[in-house]
Amino acid sequence: MTATYMPSYRQTLTDYVSKSVLMPPDADVQVTFQVDGSDVPHSDVAVAVDGIAYDLTPQYGEAILPGSVNFTVGGKTYFDRLGSLYTDLNVTTGAATLAGTINYSTGAIALSLWATGQPTALALRSLLTSAGDNVVSGVTFRVPVSPVRPASLQILATKQLGGTVNVTAGLDGAITGTGVRGMIDYESGVVGVEFGALVTAAGNEGEAWYDPDNVDGGLIWKPAFVYAATLRFNAVAYSYLPLDADLLGLDPVRLPQDGRVPIFRKGGFAVIGHTATHTQTVSNGQTINLARTRISRVRVVGATGVTIDTGYSEDLEAGTVTFSNVTGYSQPVTIEDRIEDLLQVSDVQISGQLAFTRPITHDYPAGSFVSSALIAGDLKARVSVLFDQQAWDSTTWSDGVVGSAAVASYNDTLSPIEVSNFGAVTERWILRFTSTTAFQVIGENIGVIESSSTGVVTAPLNPATGTPYFTIAALGWGSGWAAGNIVRMNTVGAQFPVWAVRTVQQGAETVLDDQFELLIRGDVDRP
Repeated sequence: MTATYMPSYRQTLTDYVSKSVLMPPDADVQVTFQVDGSDVPHSDVAVAVDGIAYDLTPQYGEAILPGSVNFTVGGKTYFDRLGSLYTDLNVTTGAATLAGTINYSTGAIALSLWATGQPTALALRSLLTSAGDNVVSGVTFRVPVSPVRPASLQILATKQLGGTVNVTAGLDGAITGTGVRGMIDYESGVVGVEFGALVTAAGNEGEAWYDPDNVDGGLIWKPAFVYAATLRFNAVAYSYLPLDADLLGLDPVRLPQDGRVPIFRKGGFAVIGHTATHTQTVSNGQTINLARTRISRVRVVGATGVTIDTGYSEDLEAGTVTFSNVTGYSQPVTIEDRIEDLLQVSDVQISGQLAFTRPITHDYPAGSFVSSALIAGDLKARVSVLFDQQAWDSTTWSDGVVGSAAVASYNDTLSPIEVSNFGAVTERWILRFTSTTAFQVIGENIGVIESSSTGVVTAPLNPATGTPYFTIAALGWGSGWAAGNIVRMNTVGAQFPVWAVRTVQQGAETVLDDQFELLIRGDVDRP
C-alpha cells in the first residue's frame, strides 16, 4: 500500500561530494562555499492538509468486500462500516467516530481524522478481496407478507464506490432518492428498484449502458452498483383475522381480505361539499345573506340542537334565508348552508388524490369533504302489487294469493291508488275488513295505523312528512266485501334502499363521540 500526504519537513544534514566537470572556454564560474565547522542555517515549514490518502490494494485489481477492512495509523484503529471509515469504537454501545471514506472498487481510502504528530505509516490488520464483484445495479423482489402498509418500506445498501443508499417509499409507492428510483405495489408487496442517476445523454454514446431508446429530454439513466450482500429492507405488513359472517351480517367471501371496500373508483361518482354555519338571534321579517350562491341545502338548528323546519323560506340560488315566524324558536339559531359538486371520477391514486372529468364550480375552503356517492338512477313512488284474498292468517305476507281470492275486488282501473314521492314508503300493506264496509290499514313493519271504510277516502298520514302514505278513493271499492277479506298491496317509495354497516377497528378509544351522516340528494332545476 502507498500513502500520499503533505507532512511538515526540515533539512537536518548536508552531504558534500567531489565531482569532476569539463569547463568550456571563457566560461564564468560561480562558487558558493561555507567555512568548515560553522552552523548550517535551516527553517521549519508547517503545511496544513485536509486528509491522508492510501491505496489498500496497489498491486491488485480485486474489489474489497465491505466489512473486512481493519488497519491502524498513528496509534488509531480504523474499520469500515457501510461504505465509510470509522475509529474510536465504543465496544459497549457500538458507537464510533466518522474518520474517512473508502472506495471498495479501487481500494482508495481517505482519512479525515488521525492522530496529529504521529507516524502516518499504515499497518493493515485485515482485508478481504474478491475476484468476482457481486454487485448489482437493480433488484426486483417481493415482501414476504402483504399487503404492505404505505410509506413503511425502507431500502438500504452499500455502494461499490463508497457511501450508502437509504431510501423510503412514499405513500403513492414511488421510491425516489439520491442515486435510486423504483416503485412498490403495496397490495402485492412487489418491489422494483434501480441504482444510478440521470445524466446528460450527449457524450455517453460509447458507454455499454447507453441505449438511445432510454433518452428522455436529453437525459439518460446511468446505472451505479451496490453490493448485493448489503441489500436489505424494512417494511410493515398487515395481517387480518377472518371476518365473522354472523357478526358482519353478510357473507364476506367477496370482500377484500381486510374487509375494506374502495369507495372511489374510475367512472364512479363523488360529491365535494362544504357546510358553513352562522349562529345568531333572528326575528320575523329578517333576511340573512349567507354570502354564498347556488347553495344545495339550508338547515336551521335551534339552540337545543333540534332541527327547525318551519317559519322560514330559503332562496338557494341567491343564498339567502328569510324568517317569517320565529315563535317557539330556541334562540340563538344556527343556520347551516352547504355547497356541493357532483362529479365523475376519472382517476384514483393510492395517495388519495382524485381526478374528475370536469372542473369544480365552487371555491371550496379548507375543511371541505369528498364523499362517495351511490347513484340510484331515476326513482319514483309506485304501487307494485295489488290483489284481494278471501282470508288471512295474520302472519303470512305473500306477494301472491294464498288460498282463494275474495268475491269482491278493488277496481284500480277506474280509481287507481295514488302515491307521492314525498309520502310513500317501501312497505307491504293489508287492508283487512272487519265488516262489509269497515277495514283496518296494517303495514308489515309499522303495524295498524288507521281504521277506515269503503265510503270515504282512505289516506293515512306519514308522520315524517305530513303527507299520505297512499290515497284510496271510495269509488273503487264496489260491493260484496265480507269480514275477514283482505286487500294486499305493496308500495315502493322514492328512496333508494341502502345498508349502512359501521365497523369499529380494534384499539384504544380515541374520541368520546363520533357520528356520520347519510344525505339523500336529488336533481335540481339549476346548474
